[in-house]
Amino acid sequence: MMMRTRFLLPLAWFLGCACFATAQEAIRLPEAKASTGSSVQRFEFASDGPKGPGWTRPDQIARVYIRESLPALFQRTIRLDDDMPSTGKLSWIFTGPRAGLTVELTKSGVRLYERYYDSTGLAETGSYPEKIIRDEARAYVGHPRLLTVIVDAHLSVRVLLNGETMLTEPLVFDLTRHQLMFSGPRNRHLTLSGDLLEDRPIDATVTVNPGKAHQTMIGFGGSPSIPAYAQLSEEGKQQYWKLIHRFNLLIDREYPMGTELKQDLSNVENLHEATPHYYGDNFPNSEVSDFEYSRHIRELGGQVLYEMWALPHWAIQSYTPQGKPIIDAWGRPVRSAAKPDVYARIVVEFCRRAQARSGAAPEIVGIQNEVEQAPEIYAAMTTAVRKALDAAGFQKTKIQMADAPYVWMATGRIRDLKRFPNAWKATDFTAAHQYDYQGFLANPDLYDDRLREIREASDGKPFLATEICLNDSHFQEPSYRLALQVGQLYQKDLTEVDAQMLLYCWLLLDVEQPTFGGSRSLLVPDRSQGQIPVASSFQLRVLGAFSRHVLKGMHRVETSVDNPDLLTAAFTDGQHSSVIVLNRSTHSQRLHLDWQGTRWSQMERTSFYAENEEKDLPQEMVIQPGEIVTLSNFRAN
Repeated sequence: MMMRTRFLLPLAWFLGCACFATAQEAIRLPEAKASTGSSVQRFEFASDGPKGPGWTRPDQIARVYIRESLPALFQRTIRLDDDMPSTGKLSWIFTGPRAGLTVELTKSGVRLYERYYDSTGLAETGSYPEKIIRDEARAYVGHPRLLTVIVDAHLSVRVLLNGETMLTEPLVFDLTRHQLMFSGPRNRHLTLSGDLLEDRPIDATVTVNPGKAHQTMIGFGGSPSIPAYAQLSEEGKQQYWKLIHRFNLLIDREYPMGTELKQDLSNVENLHEATPHYYGDNFPNSEVSDFEYSRHIRELGGQVLYEMWALPHWAIQSYTPQGKPIIDAWGRPVRSAAKPDVYARIVVEFCRRAQARSGAAPEIVGIQNEVEQAPEIYAAMTTAVRKALDAAGFQKTKIQMADAPYVWMATGRIRDLKRFPNAWKATDFTAAHQYDYQGFLANPDLYDDRLREIREASDGKPFLATEICLNDSHFQEPSYRLALQVGQLYQKDLTEVDAQMLLYCWLLLDVEQPTFGGSRSLLVPDRSQGQIPVASSFQLRVLGAFSRHVLKGMHRVETSVDNPDLLTAAFTDGQHSSVIVLNRSTHSQRLHLDWQGTRWSQMERTSFYAENEEKDLPQEMVIQPGEIVTLSNFRAN
């Protein structure tokens, strides 16, 4: 739960994409290749033609409204019959729920600009708020016949003329509709006509090899803010548990009492003494436990992961490194360390209380969350906890290594821990938070090297992906497009590091400032509807595309695909089977699935327009760009 991050790459990428200046030399267009696509919609404009009907546009030519809902990712091409008129302008207008972009084409240049219109804080002039946030133009020489707009999985938009890239800009918001507008002198007869070309599905085959098995799944989940949960109405609590059950988010990652914890642990469930956790100007979401919550999770078949963050003052001591100083994730030198035996006593006492109040001790104990310790301290904490748990009768409770905020840092911790054989032997799971993934959101495949490194370092120990959210301000847009990028990480975690567990940062968070909810939590309390939980953004449905049909105890089996832009993962327990397919290309895919001996009955669609909609299997399986499809032989909750 990183409070802040230091990412240079996202900012550099955002600034670097706006690299086409108007002062550049004009591009000489290549000849347009013959287009084979058929027309979806014809358009014909005349500058002296009849004005459009209705009001607010007293003398404008009628626009052409394209009859489709745009997928999250797309490639759309207009074929022009002739050159642009000398004084005419074609505007291709794309709109979404919060923002839009416009491509303008004239006789000598092309322009691309993005604008937000979702807040009165953007109001400048006119009858509605609007503010242009990016604006680029490029001159050309030649005969434009094909105008293409590509919105892709690299969080960008590209404009091409005759196949030549003219403009590129970052793009994080959603677009859902588009239209065409032509403008020119009303006293002259200037014409422009053409066609919007169709997007044809591409055939793709996914082959499953059930004989090649990988990890066995523990499950999905995250951390509930217990104060936020306590604020829910009784109806809200009932709806909350229905959502937890529906989305199969049955791993309760405790966010327990930390610095304010009393030595006898008597306040471990005391809301009034909870350690506050601050996000911006939101009310605190405090560190505290609720054993009744844990009991309910277990009644649904879930598990509890216990891991402290900052320790109370009586559990730490001053620390002076021998040699090179130890620097934490925020660039600060480490000057304190845990008292391993005291820490182990806290863990055991918590397990006793959890067993008495909720029916069982935590299934997993994490050594510490995002607090830097010297390697020898981590090792001592690990062995002390294992020894104390065994002595207290909690031999079944497993140990997860200390969580680092970044995968690269976690890899270093693993290498350090392996220098202490007893501590490494006592470690059941390697783990990492993945906030460094935000530096790769525009190019997720570049993150693969870090995932391979941590897998190799783990030496066969199972891996837990214990925390992810978007806390970089560049990416706190509540769009499906950004949630889809996080979905790519889920697939990579499952298939490249064999993660047995995927956890979002918060399951429920109390917020006033909406960007904190939409980026950091799956659910937020809706006070306007009687304190009921609602999805904060599209993150819930994207995680649900994976979690709903991957049950505890299912193991992953090998998949192969003939298209690198289809990300896949398949699971089975011998009775239940499922395949998840994420289409990150800009074209729809006609899916052919080869898993011998498996009969599919259900197909679940997840997209901007569909919240985990499960239906009977259709005769033809077509996956839209940016859509996630889950095939299964069973119905989810």
